Order: sequence, then structure tokens, then C-alpha cells
Amino acid sequence: MCTWKKWIRILTISLLFSLLPLSVVEAKEGTVYEQFEKESPADQSETKANPEPTEASVLPYALKFIGSFLLILLLLFIVLKYLSKKTKNYSGGGPFHALGGHSLGNNRSLQMVMVGDTLYLLGVGEDVNLIRAIPPSEEQKRLLQSVAEKPIDTVTKWGSQLKKTSQEKWDELLLKQLKQVKSDSDQSKEGEER
Repeated sequence: MCTWKKWIRILTISLLFSLLPLSVVEAKEGTVYEQFEKESPADQSETKANPEPTEASVLPYALKFIGSFLLILLLLFIVLKYLSKKTKNYSGGGPFHALGGHSLGNNRSLQMVMVGDTLYLLGVGEDVNLIRAIPPSEEQKRLLQSVAEKPIDTVTKWGSQLKKTSQEKWDELLLKQLKQVKSDSDQSKEGEER
């Protein structure tokens, strides 16, 4: 059995035991009916002014609070795992790679998508329009290089260090190959100049 399933069962059992009643009331002098029959109407009018205070323990309440908090965290974790698996199925992949986009206003943007070796510029608004298809050429290399050199903010950098998805691995490989192509083209230019 998976260890996480074992921990879920242990947590569930411990929560069930912690939700048991905190105290059990025990009748000291019989049933309510017997007490009602014993007392006279004059005795019923008299009440004790100072009932004896009972000491309440905080430990059961603390255990319930901690158990409930852990249960909520566990449920949140399960929901997030489920959602991440669902979004991975729809995140694309294969030959399609979204390289970037730029917002142009309300629900309007310009998107750069690479399919195979061809780069497509798409206008996205109420519908999607092909603005331009850029086949493999010098212009495409320059565009890909500018995408590769965009500054990375610290949050994105920190998040990528935690877990890399297949898209991030592909992006990293693309950047590496772009730098290699640039260095190869720079070396060929130097060779032609001599």
C-alpha cells in the first residue's frame, strides 16, 4: 500500500476518535423521572445559588482544532494535485509550443506560437487570426533569440527551481540550442571575414 494512503487512513481514524464526545454525563441520583417524583413543589422553587464549577480541559479542543486544520490542509492538497493533473492534460505539448504573448487591450493580444519549425504570430481577440507565418530563417532566429533573452523575474526563477515541467524543460533546451546556433553563426561570420 502507498505510504500516503496509509497516512490518510491513520489521520481519518485519529480524527474520528478525537470527535468523540468530550465527557460522559452520569446520573448520580437515578433518572429524571425519579428525581421529579422525589422532590416536592416547594423543593423545586429552591435552586442552588452556587453550583460547583467543573474544570474543563483544553487538550481535547486543541486536538480537534489541530485535526481539523490538518484535514483541511490534506483536502486542499488533494484538490490541488487533482487540478494540476487535469491542467497537464490540456496544457498542450507535442509540436505546439507557446513562446509568448503581448496584451493589446481588452481581450486582445498578440501570441507567438511555434509549430514544428515554423513560427506563427496570432492575433487573439473575439476570434483567432493568423497575422504572419515565419519559416526557418534569419528573422526567425532573431525573434527566438529575443524571446530567449527576456528578463526572468525572481518569482519565476524561484518557481522553476522547485519543479520543472516538460514545457520548462523544452524551453530550456530551446534556449540552449538557440545560443549554440548563435555561437555557430558568429563563428562562421568570423571565418568568412578572414
